[in-house]
Amino acid sequence: MVHTLLAVAGLVVCLVLALHMALPYRIRARVDATLARVGAWLQGQASRATGWRRRQRQTRAAALEAERVIRRARESAQKSRVDGEWDGNVYRPKNFDKPKKPH
Repeated sequence: MVHTLLAVAGLVVCLVLALHMALPYRIRARVDATLARVGAWLQGQASRATGWRRRQRQTRAAALEAERVIRRARESAQKSRVDGEWDGNVYRPKNFDKPKKPH
């Protein structure tokens, strides 16, 4: 039974390839482009189905790392620069608003 199925599958592949070679160039190019698009779509679907956990972990790790960096910057800014204020994640020192030297 398995041998028969393999033989039939091989015969079908050979017939499809022979038909593909017999097609005119323009139709063959169109078929190839369509198959390439379908293959890329299937590959994207497989990647999406198998890689969502990895992307989720990477996103979570990136958010945690960004939060750590922001916290570390705020702490170091508060230790070294006492006079200033935070506006969101932007530190504005008080001496930033001093008048500038005329040139």
